[in-house]
Amino acid sequence: MRKQGNMRRFSGVGLLPLLMVAACTQPSFLASNSPPDRSTVDHTHESIANISAHDFKPPPDPVPADEFPNTERISMLPAKVGECADTTITSITDRFGADLTPGRSKKDTGTIVRFSNSGVQVSLAKERAVVRSQIFDKVNMCLVDIPKDCPAGDERGRLYKTTNLRTGESWNLRNDVKSCGGA
Repeated sequence: MRKQGNMRRFSGVGLLPLLMVAACTQPSFLASNSPPDRSTVDHTHESIANISAHDFKPPPDPVPADEFPNTERISMLPAKVGECADTTITSITDRFGADLTPGRSKKDTGTIVRFSNSGVQVSLAKERAVVRSQIFDKVNMCLVDIPKDCPAGDERGRLYKTTNLRTGESWNLRNDVKSCGGA
């Protein structure tokens, strides 16, 4: 009986060398305490929640489309009026990057919803259908209107109708609060 008590007392001690080795081989143990040089930091994974809608630029496709012509582009936004694309909601915030809640608030700070296809929709009002949506909801996004006489490369002001496939609710919002040309 006494031998069994000693075994229980020492059973945890056998793991101690293993834990010490694991702690000493972690990258945090080897890292210095000095802050990283900002010029060498990879910025591709930084949050875009605090970027205003008119400053938002979608990331480029990781692989040029002409390199693999039989594959679908990753950042697929509808390009022509009437075209639609299925995508996923990745972020729902107010225009200042704060989380939206379904309840009423005293200040209306607008709505920004971002999608996995690099799309974004913006409103100066709190859009109830967007607020009732959730991150990772599947949606269908259709291009409804393109402003006329836009400068080359200026895609602001495009109107998209988005339907949340989970809730069945739809909303029509533009991709910027301003139209092309800054007007």
